Amino acid sequence: MAAEKLIDITDDQIGAIYDSGKDATVSFIRTLIDKINELSKTVERQQIEINELKAIIAKDSHNSSKPPSSDNPFRKMTKSLRKKGGKSGGQKGHKGFNLKKSNNPDIIKKLLVQGKCGCGRCLSSGNKTGVLTRQVVDFQEIKPITTEYQAEMVECVKCGEVHVADFPPDVKANVQYGQNIKSLIVSLKCHGFVSYERISEFFTDVIGLKMSQGTLVNIVNECAAILKPAVDKIKEELKKEPVVHFDETGLKINNSLHWLHSAGNNKYTFYFPYPKRGKAAMDAADILPHYKGIAVHDHWESYYNYTKCDHSLCNSHHLRELIFFEEQDEGWAGKIKECLLAAKMEKDKNPKLPRERIRFYRVKLLRQLNAGLKIHPKEKAIDKKRGRVKQSKAHNLLIRMKNRIDDVLRFTMNPSVPFDNNSAERDIRMTKVQQKVSGTFRSSRGAINFAIIRSYISTVRKHGLSVFKAIANSMRNFDGYSIFAAE
Repeated sequence: MAAEKLIDITDDQIGAIYDSGKDATVSFIRTLIDKINELSKTVERQQIEINELKAIIAKDSHNSSKPPSSDNPFRKMTKSLRKKGGKSGGQKGHKGFNLKKSNNPDIIKKLLVQGKCGCGRCLSSGNKTGVLTRQVVDFQEIKPITTEYQAEMVECVKCGEVHVADFPPDVKANVQYGQNIKSLIVSLKCHGFVSYERISEFFTDVIGLKMSQGTLVNIVNECAAILKPAVDKIKEELKKEPVVHFDETGLKINNSLHWLHSAGNNKYTFYFPYPKRGKAAMDAADILPHYKGIAVHDHWESYYNYTKCDHSLCNSHHLRELIFFEEQDEGWAGKIKECLLAAKMEKDKNPKLPRERIRFYRVKLLRQLNAGLKIHPKEKAIDKKRGRVKQSKAHNLLIRMKNRIDDVLRFTMNPSVPFDNNSAERDIRMTKVQQKVSGTFRSSRGAINFAIIRSYISTVRKHGLSVFKAIANSMRNFDGYSIFAAE
């Protein structure tokens, strides 16, 4: 179907307008000019929308903050931020974890030589010259062990009062599960992210115990209650740390969007679920309002409500955005990216950069940001409309980095401040695995208890301790923080 003509006029009609005089001709031409200007604005607006849609299609995990799970599996990734390494597998200097022979095997089975030699002599009478050994590491059938505590009852011969021996503090019911079983359940659920259904099947098949999912939930809730004082102490320790990483991610609770906030470093991790994402959640988490160190985070503006601390921005976020613009043939983006990477490389070689080198990178980065802003200046209002004028994404990135240039380059000023916020992203990543497995939490209590236990497990791993043993000791002694204080 042919497109309808916006203006359809014959040569004779044009001639008639011309013959009718100057005023009619000017009016006709003015009408055409107005129509052309109107169409030009429409085309310009549509071109902006087309470019925005192209940008959405072009973005993936390597040039934006989109997760890798959203990437097109058939699209070839380009310009990875990681340096190319050598051969695949374990690299030189990597400490292996291969299976080694035990010096004290639990069971020894001797294998005797039988039969005759080729010469016809019976081998049982031969000279024994030594043995060759091979070991098989396995476990025997796992069976539950029932321990019965028999509290002695003694009647006083004088007054007749009956005295009963004390049961251990963790033995409260007539029949209950022991701490090892409870710790294994918590480890499978909150460290291995196994569903309650699969845990129930595991205990039935492997250990021979039939456990309902309700029982498993109660055990996890019991563990969270025991670990909460330890996690509260972890939060207090983070307030005193010189550098803390912060991040947040969406969390579904009863099919409603909540946010899981994290704070951590190389020693401690703290998670906090909350219905909101901004300052209200950060105040409720109760770390940033008191924190006086260096907070490492992305450019979420809510973090800048806290002025007692210094701030450091995640440059991995900047690099991904710069790569996107570089792929759109924006030359300034590549220069800024190379400046940041050069500063990182020099910082990696010499953590304590000289003052003149810090100033060198600051001046260089500022010059390149200004060059980019000349290409993407601030858009001014054409029509007198209320509200702010929408700026391009390139301008927003450039002006944000310029206004926060000290926070962008904080890693060059302080040896303990990293280039990025990958520590927080690693802490958050495991909670995303939980959501992939379970999809959503059915209640706020379940999410809060999961956050408590995950805070503890992540901290245990950062201290190089066994998760299972740490949980078992905590549930047995009702004091989870002592394992860190003992160090």
